[in-house]
Formats: sequence, C-alpha cells, structure tokens
Amino acid sequence: MNIYGLLIGVGVVIGIELIRRYYKGLSYLDILFLLFFTLIGARLLFVLHNIEEVRLGLINPLAIWDGGLAFYGGVIGLLISLWIVSRYKKIKFFRLSDTVLLFLPLIHAIGRIGNFFNYELYGKPTSLPWGISIPQQYRDIEYINYSHFHPVFFYESILNILNFSLLLYLSKKYKKDGLVTAIYLIAYSITRLLMNTLRIDKEYFLNFETSDILSVIFLLSGILILIATMNNKKFKEKIARIFSKEVTICLILVSVLSVLLNSKASLPLNIFLGFFTFLIPILAIILFKTLGITSDYNVTKREERPKLFLVIGLCFLTCLITSLTSSHQLLMVIYSTLNISFFLGLLITLFWKISFHMIWSTLSIFFIIFSWNIPSLYLLIFLLPLIGWSRVYQKKHTTPQVLVGFLTTVICILFVLTLMKFW
Repeated sequence: MNIYGLLIGVGVVIGIELIRRYYKGLSYLDILFLLFFTLIGARLLFVLHNIEEVRLGLINPLAIWDGGLAFYGGVIGLLISLWIVSRYKKIKFFRLSDTVLLFLPLIHAIGRIGNFFNYELYGKPTSLPWGISIPQQYRDIEYINYSHFHPVFFYESILNILNFSLLLYLSKKYKKDGLVTAIYLIAYSITRLLMNTLRIDKEYFLNFETSDILSVIFLLSGILILIATMNNKKFKEKIARIFSKEVTICLILVSVLSVLLNSKASLPLNIFLGFFTFLIPILAIILFKTLGITSDYNVTKREERPKLFLVIGLCFLTCLITSLTSSHQLLMVIYSTLNISFFLGLLITLFWKISFHMIWSTLSIFFIIFSWNIPSLYLLIFLLPLIGWSRVYQKKHTTPQVLVGFLTTVICILFVLTLMKFW
C-alpha cells in the first residue's frame, strides 16, 4: 500500500508541475481544488459500487487510506471542478480541460504501476510468458487454482503512455480548443473497454457493468466534442455519412441475424423470413432506384415513398402472418413491432416527412437487445443520438422529424410489449 501511494503521489506531483509549466494561469490553490474534487468523485463512485458493504459496516466511506478509488468517478469530479474553475476565473472550459487532460494519462500510467505491488487489477488467467504470478490469498475465488494472470495494470499503463504521446503531438500540431479533451475521452474509453474484456474485478450497478456504461458515455461525449470543435467540413461530412449509412446498415443486418439466430425456428423458416425481411426489401430499393421511381437509395423525397414502402410492407406483413402461425414468441414480438412501427410511419409520411432512418435504427437496436437479452447491449442506445445528428447535419431531416421517428418507434415497441404481456 505504501509503494502504491508513493507512486500515485509521484505521478500527481509530476503532473502538477507539468500543468503549471504548460499553463501558468492555474495557481497551486486551483490545482488543490481540482485534486479535492477528483478525490471526492473517485471515492464516491467506489462507495456507490460497494454500498452494501458500507451498510454492513465493512467499509468506512471516509477511510480513503484503506484503499478504494474509482477512476471514472475521479474523472467526473475533475471535469466538474474544471468547469467551476473556468467559470470562476473566466477561462474557456476547453482551454483549461485540454491542459489538465493532456497530462492525466501520464499521471494515470505512473499510478497504475502501483497496482502491481497491491496484487490488484490483474486479469484473467493466462499461459503467456509475461503473465504475472499472484499469491493465492490475493486471487479471486473463481480463479483460485490458477497462478498466472494478465497484467492488466501494465497493459493500461502502456496504453496511457501512448495516449499521452498522441495528445502531446496533437496539442503542438493543432491549436484547437477541445481537441485534446475529445481525443482523451475517446482514447481512454476505448482503452478501458478493451481492458474490461480481460479484467475480473468488475463493478455493477443495477446489473450493468458501470465502467462499460461510463466508457460508452465518455466515448460518445468525446466524439460529439470532436465534431463540435472541428472546422473541417469534410471531416464532419464523413462522420455524418458513416453514422447515417454504414452504422445504420450494420445495425439492420445484425438485428436480422440476431433474430434468426435466437428464434429457435427451423432452418427453412429462418431462410424464408430472412428472404422477406432483408433480401427482397433491399432488391426492391435497388430496383426502384434503377428504374428512376425513386431518386436515391435513402428515398429522402416523401412523395416517392408510398409505392416502394407498400412493396416492403407486403414483405413485412407476410413475415408477420408466418410468425403468428409458427407460435414462436420471439418472432411474434419482433414482427408485430416491425409491422406496427412501419405502417404507422408510412401513414405519417403520407402527410408529413418522418425519419425512417430513426425508425430502422431504433427497431434494429430493440431487436438486438430483445433477441440476446444481454444487459450490456443496452449501450447500443447511445448510437441513436449520433444517427439522428447525422440526418440533421446532412439536411435529410429536421430535428422534429428525427425525434418523431424515434418516439413513434418507442411507442410501438411499448405497445407490443404490453400487448404480449397479456396475450
């Protein structure tokens, strides 16, 4: 514990001096204020993770010296305190956050080495030559018979150093407020998501792995900040196109595969449903565009939609009738939701343009979650704001059209789930 604390202290001192040299507008009192909020945030999230132990008196919420800090809680506390300092000193928030977050990976990398001396933050068992030996008394009960484990703390330390190097390079090459903050949030979120595949010391809140949820939130926040701060129009257009096209298509394809893999229906039935759910609608879209009935594959012109959508609707209706006769509950829920959402959207589009991109995306995410029933898949919901933004940015839809597309689908989903509950 002493070496661990010493390394954290060394990292903090080095970080403070580098921050002070890089931005002289911060006093030692300001930095002390930032450290205080960071510590409070890190401890508070740890306490929330272990609230039952706190209630039983096994953990003293104030005894930080006994260990127990959650990194993401510290980052949240740091960001809040940075906002307070920026308001008080009338400094641009991103100018301040860029300075502090530039050196945070370096501080983090030094502190992570301390985990080695505490026999913590090791990963799953491994036979790789760099696996570390963990004494039996420090092993997780599930892996008590294993001796060597992934040195996750070391992996994360290396990745943090790489992150610091990248941020330092970008800060010198591009003088753009918010860029370092955005890249830090994106890079560390990806690092943490990767490390979580190896970590065994996971924390849960309401059956969700907390760091996975926070990683996705920070990742999306970083992407949004990056989009907002970049003046490069081509860059924004590329990001918008990816979420509008590639991401949406991938979601649709994955949702179809998820339903078919989990339906427990016969192979011929799955082939039949896949044909009418995905293949025929795609061929119809291509054919209508080739014949000039529609002007683009997205069918953005409202007046061009009815004929194509009636063909697609007949395919979906065929699947619904088939699913109802098959008595497979998963298929019944999926195709009931698909048909009600689609035909309600078609009805609305006869009078007002609605975003079918949001209908398809929302339905796809629901189908994936409902098919697999894995809590972490709820994180896919965070893709919806980015898909909605892409449609608005490309001027394919207005914000109300995007919101109505999303809300219409959610209402249909809730209606079908409620109906099936009393079926």
